[in-house]
Amino acid sequence: MNKKDKLLLAFLGFLVVAAFGGGLIWNNSKTFTTEKWVNYEDNSRQAIVKNFLDRTVIDGLPEEELIGYLGVPDDKKGEDFIYYLGEPKGLFGSKDGEEEYLIFTFADGKAVDVKKVLATALALE
Repeated sequence: MNKKDKLLLAFLGFLVVAAFGGGLIWNNSKTFTTEKWVNYEDNSRQAIVKNFLDRTVIDGLPEEELIGYLGVPDDKKGEDFIYYLGEPKGLFGSKDGEEEYLIFTFADGKAVDVKKVLATALALE
């Protein structure tokens, strides 16, 4: 192997390691943990809410168990638990979107529905 080939191979190896490391960091920032949810900053809940909803069976989830995952709701209206999600962000910054909330609806102490709602729709309810 000549010097040029060795340099190219080293560069490609670096790219593979960098891509793997970047992927791990990216994935970790999108993974739900109770600590990340409870200690959120700005709209950091937006990044992890999908992971939470994908891996948690909501239908029939008891109120106490939801509070164990997400902490005390930011607000309650009747049988609904309301959690603040923040403003959605695009790949290159703010989408200038409206604030969003996650609403869990309960019946007899068990979750029957969950939905993302914009602040204006929440005000109408």
